[in-house]
Amino acid sequence: MKVLFVCTGNTCRSPMAQAIFAQEAQKRGLDVESRSAGIATYTGNPASDNAVEAMKEIGIDISAFRSTYLRSILAEDFDYYVPMTKTHADALIQLGIGKHKIYLFDRDIADPYGGNIDFYRQARDELTKEIVKFADFIEKEVGKNGEN
Repeated sequence: MKVLFVCTGNTCRSPMAQAIFAQEAQKRGLDVESRSAGIATYTGNPASDNAVEAMKEIGIDISAFRSTYLRSILAEDFDYYVPMTKTHADALIQLGIGKHKIYLFDRDIADPYGGNIDFYRQARDELTKEIVKFADFIEKEVGKNGEN
């Protein structure tokens, strides 16, 4: 199974979400590949300094992360697309992604870009809560072997 986390610039929310999910999936023994991409970015940008710092505080290193432009990987087949906001979900639908492949969080995750470290911590903590729910969904609906 393949999951893609999507935000705007792919330097804050979606890389944090992908890293949190990868750790949660590993902890649960889920066979899931996860990546992230941005709707409005260039491929190759590093994660923002505050995103790196916020993740480091919980023992996850995203310092080597580089952004990916969503349109550059649209040909890949992902089982689920996880947008950070409903606006990102709408953009995915406009790009031809089926609604049945889009998993929405219970709340939009505000973009911390340009904010201080506290905004990044808040986004990280909200993402962690939503990622646990998403992992529960994957575990229940799909199973540990990643087959639906």
